[in-house]
Amino acid sequence: MSLRPILGLAALLLSTTPALAQSITPKMLRDHVAILASDAYEGREPGTPGGDRAEAYVLQAFADAGLKPGAPDGRWRQEVAMADHLAATLTAVVRQGSRSTTLTAQQIAGLGLSPTTAIRRAPLVFVGRGAPDQMQGAKLRGAVAVVIGGTAPDAPAVPTADRNAALLAAGAVGVLLIAPAQAPWTDVAHSYSTATIAGTPRRPDFSGVVPASLAETLLGRSAADLRKAAIAPDFRPFRAKTTIDVAATGTTRRYTTANIVGMIPGTQRPNEAVLLSAHWDHIGFCRPEGAPDRICNGAADNASGTAILIEIARVLAKGPRPARSLYFVATTAEEKGLIGADAYAAAVAETPLKIVANLNIDTAAIVPTGMPVAMVGRGNFPKIDAIVDATARSIGRNVDTDTEANIMIQRQDGWAFGKRGIPAVMATGSVSDMKRLFAYLDGPYHKPNDDLAHIDLSGAAEDADLHVALARALADPIRYPAN
Repeated sequence: MSLRPILGLAALLLSTTPALAQSITPKMLRDHVAILASDAYEGREPGTPGGDRAEAYVLQAFADAGLKPGAPDGRWRQEVAMADHLAATLTAVVRQGSRSTTLTAQQIAGLGLSPTTAIRRAPLVFVGRGAPDQMQGAKLRGAVAVVIGGTAPDAPAVPTADRNAALLAAGAVGVLLIAPAQAPWTDVAHSYSTATIAGTPRRPDFSGVVPASLAETLLGRSAADLRKAAIAPDFRPFRAKTTIDVAATGTTRRYTTANIVGMIPGTQRPNEAVLLSAHWDHIGFCRPEGAPDRICNGAADNASGTAILIEIARVLAKGPRPARSLYFVATTAEEKGLIGADAYAAAVAETPLKIVANLNIDTAAIVPTGMPVAMVGRGNFPKIDAIVDATARSIGRNVDTDTEANIMIQRQDGWAFGKRGIPAVMATGSVSDMKRLFAYLDGPYHKPNDDLAHIDLSGAAEDADLHVALARALADPIRYPAN
């Protein structure tokens, strides 16, 4: 790409955006996070009293900011029907020839979607990270697929929903995740005691997890060896010499949650929209009863992003009307597999509204001020890359132009839009330093200490101002033709 269009765009932005002007402060964001990440909101799990409070808070905040209702049916709420499956009992036996090993509660956790699940003598097949392209040629009908867990720069995570849909299509009756060695078993097991499904289930009936120490019992190889194999370019699935019996029971709770959607109508092209998104949900109670701190408050993930979304909406609603419409969606059930974002993207596809760009905001409060702007999705949509870079520089931000953060593409709500061909990126200082990012993912992420006392909102405030400028740029058909 030549430099002339980028430099021209930067000059245009500099002429319309006061350099280094910050209108959204850390305190403004903290005021929202202090509420959304408080114990009173119980970790904002959808379908719980805390989740209901979060929905109501965001809806009122959007209204107070001056937005109009923007859901596909013209209301504030786009409802999503869900079903929570809760494990009751589980027994499992691994067999190899005449030898059998009964697994304990410290060696397996999981549940089935049916009230009663019974799997007998199912072969175990290792499918690496569970990426659909890694499973080509694997004989999975009637088998339990085993995948390796964890995220690292050399082992991109595979979206759970995509993995499970591929396994179901291949005929697998179950899936077992080998947890990362450093993951606390209590937390891992608790996360596999429930499952949330929207609409028709697209996963094998049984889903479970085992500790890294059980890898040799299941597959005859260590977890470290399996991880190395899974990230090799020539990886091929293999069938172990073992089989597994699983017997599980459980219950189901059905409920409705919602994406909260507001909008600012465009003056010239109202049916073209720039969509800003952030998920309001988190994982709720994440430790067993009796634990000293049971609530995963989700301050960085993603009360911070929700706070940014609210404050961006406030600033933009008070400013001049854009040529294109601006939509703001606080999504539900991101933590359960991007369910809310996927439901919104599917619903919008049935309307005249055309989303020309999606700016997703997630986990913004893990770096201080002064971090360069990096992108999840860089290289996929060059027009937006140019606008992000020029806009960031115009307000005094440095730019990180590498593509390291693309490892996170399928782990955030933007994927629901990007996979449908909608230009979607996440521009933030939080992904400019991968060591900091993985320190967070290996530390407070999805744990009770992701709370207000342990986050830094200075970088988040810078990201908020960046998004105000980006929304204005992308909503201008001259700056961003989008055709």
